[in-house]
Amino acid sequence: MKTSNLSELDTEIIKESQRWVRENKGLKIGSKGYNSPRVSSEIADCSMPMTFDHFSYCSLGCLYCFAYYFKSNNPAIKDRSLGSVNIDRMINSIRGRPHNQLERSFYNNFYKQKFLLHWGGLADPFCFFERANLVGYPLIQALGEENYPTLFSFKGDAVFMKQYRRLFTKYSSQRNFAFQVSIITGDEDMARKVEIGVPNVSKRLEAIKMLSEMGYWTILRLRPYIIGISEDCIDELLDRAYQAGINGVSMEFFALDVRATIGMKTRYDWLGKQTGAKDMMKYFSRLSPKERGGYLRLNRDVKEPHVKRVYKFCAERKLVFACSDPDFKELNTSGSCCGMPDSYPANRGLENWTRSQLTYHLKEARKKYHTTGELCLFKFREVFADETYLDDKLLANDHISVIEKCCAERMNLTQRLILQMQWNNLKSYANPRNYFHGKMMPIGTDNEGNLVFRYQPHEYEERWKREGINLKR
Repeated sequence: MKTSNLSELDTEIIKESQRWVRENKGLKIGSKGYNSPRVSSEIADCSMPMTFDHFSYCSLGCLYCFAYYFKSNNPAIKDRSLGSVNIDRMINSIRGRPHNQLERSFYNNFYKQKFLLHWGGLADPFCFFERANLVGYPLIQALGEENYPTLFSFKGDAVFMKQYRRLFTKYSSQRNFAFQVSIITGDEDMARKVEIGVPNVSKRLEAIKMLSEMGYWTILRLRPYIIGISEDCIDELLDRAYQAGINGVSMEFFALDVRATIGMKTRYDWLGKQTGAKDMMKYFSRLSPKERGGYLRLNRDVKEPHVKRVYKFCAERKLVFACSDPDFKELNTSGSCCGMPDSYPANRGLENWTRSQLTYHLKEARKKYHTTGELCLFKFREVFADETYLDDKLLANDHISVIEKCCAERMNLTQRLILQMQWNNLKSYANPRNYFHGKMMPIGTDNEGNLVFRYQPHEYEERWKREGINLKR
């Protein structure tokens, strides 16, 4: 920890998170009406847009939690009882017996094709809620019986419970499950202060080792990477994760939302104190590209040495390097920024994620440039190809873009139309030029009037090549 003494602010914030964890530890489900899965709002560059949580919120108290922002800004969540998905209906939907039209949409667009399910977006599959309720167990069992490809993203330790270990051992020969375990620092003391209620670093590495030894694809989820915190002990963390058996590393940098509530700003102040930034909001405002709007992500120059370190580590050990951050997205060695394999003969289901998104196409453009010198073009119809979920009207109803729309407009929107509006609007924060901060530059339009973008090499690429770093992989 950068400061030796805990101030009144430190004590207040830590106590708040400890109280949250304590109050949630044995909490029982209040209702089974929570709606999930959903289509991710990050669909433009997400390989697994079907994201799933079986609980309505998380029992852990991480001080950087981006879901806390949504909770603290949503008055509907205040004093709301813990909700869970109706697991029986979820299982029936996966098996082709949907209960309603929305469930039928998920079946037709995803389950029927055994599209990879990402479990763990705004909550944790194996947190204290799972220990107390065992809600996820029958669903995991059903996914095993169906040989359904599933990626679990977690920190909790319910995965160590005997019945879960037996279950994952039972289906280990199928290799239909994969796991990414979140660890942001190798410093046990810092992790204990920043990730309240989360198992210590060694315990999470033990989870990676246990699942890797079963034969599963495992990923170190180095997210969020907080500059000023995560680089301390990073070499040790990467080495320990490698020894535990990881197949890849997925990283993304901490981002800051200017619309934060007082509670969130207090957390920002606390994190800033640990990183050495006197004013976290001012620091991010000055060093973040304005084209991205109010969700502040630090610029490439600030992030480059950290990305380089992790990229080189992965390259030297033939691990998948995955970057979920819009900066350095092109360096992905898989088309999935979560670190799922492009090719996995042990179970082709783990390859069944969409290539109709910009992570995949940026990765391919970078490889082609450093192999042949060609600068690839990005055309809307080629990037967002024939995925049926892009044209299903029901699956766009919870996208943030529909908030200000009237009912008639909302009911006619699709994910493809939303993506197309963002693609062609150079003032949109989600426009590829702005979101990737110049990595894709517009050069004209196609015969449908959609913008055409071209891959833009950056100075670092030639510099890295001169240093002997392979950018063709």
